[in-house]
Amino acid sequence: MTLSVHRPAGRTLAAHGGPGRARLAVCAATIAACVPYLTIKIAWLSGSTVGWSDAAAAEGSALYVGNAITLGMDAAAVLVAAAFTFRWGRRIPAWLVLAPIWVAVGLLAPIVLAVPLGTLLQTFFSSEPLMGDDNALQGWVYGVVYSGFTMQGLGLLTAFVLYARDRWPRTFEIRTRSVPEGPSHSLQVLLARGAVVPAAVFAAVQLFWAFGGTAGLHGHEAADRNLAQQLADGVEGLLAVAAAAALVLIVRRAGRPGRFVVPLAVAWAGSGTMFAASLYGLLVVLGRPGFLAPDAASATGLVALAGVLAGLVTGLTGAFLLAEGQSALAGGQSARPTASSTP
Repeated sequence: MTLSVHRPAGRTLAAHGGPGRARLAVCAATIAACVPYLTIKIAWLSGSTVGWSDAAAAEGSALYVGNAITLGMDAAAVLVAAAFTFRWGRRIPAWLVLAPIWVAVGLLAPIVLAVPLGTLLQTFFSSEPLMGDDNALQGWVYGVVYSGFTMQGLGLLTAFVLYARDRWPRTFEIRTRSVPEGPSHSLQVLLARGAVVPAAVFAAVQLFWAFGGTAGLHGHEAADRNLAQQLADGVEGLLAVAAAAALVLIVRRAGRPGRFVVPLAVAWAGSGTMFAASLYGLLVVLGRPGFLAPDAASATGLVALAGVLAGLVTGLTGAFLLAEGQSALAGGQSARPTASSTP
């Protein structure tokens, strides 16, 4: 099942039918933000040790594979930005557009929300260095990488909102209580409530780390943590709680009759964060068995598994809801009244 395509004439397109200047500027800025990271990764994959304080640390097959994967992910961000900008992007199946931007939002949202503020707080209110003293990478690498990630996140989010308003305008207009209930509504309610438990586990651990806890962390990682990293953990924990609550409100059609897009955006960002951040953590544990002590690896793996499950269930539930709602609206069906609906 695919989402229906709606494109109001002239909403954000130029008179000649192509993208307007604003959208082209957003696309260009997003792609430009990807260039430094892509350049560093290509250099490392080519054997360069630029940016490394310890050249020996740059060796290893696991690190090579990790660099190749992250290079591919950032290259995909370039394609996604272009798809959100040009006409051919609106002909791509919805799932092929939504899946990568969901993961991208999950990876980049904590960075956008936490890293700039955390860096400022670390600079002005802490005597500790931004990076630990015993670090294999030089400090400028972190500055270049995370500045680029912040700009990528802002650019992709802006481009996606403009794209979504063209392709699915009704999603931005409809009220939560007016969203049609499809055949799987009862299952959606069950899944949304079931996702609360693993989401709570993930959030509790992230908030524990945010407030200074170090249980389950690698020795060097625990010793070198700074305000930016703790703030990022806190953001991930809060997004997890917000996502679980927003999804429950959506499937129950509860709360004041506000716009559907608001809780949808919260559930979208939070579920993507739980899934993407936790999957990355699982890959680290599985790809580098000796990186963590056995007890720490077990604890970290369980927390990451809880996050993956919560994020995946929340994301799929939201996908079912959107697909059924769009199909009902496209077919001209009116919303089925619920007990809480007002005439």
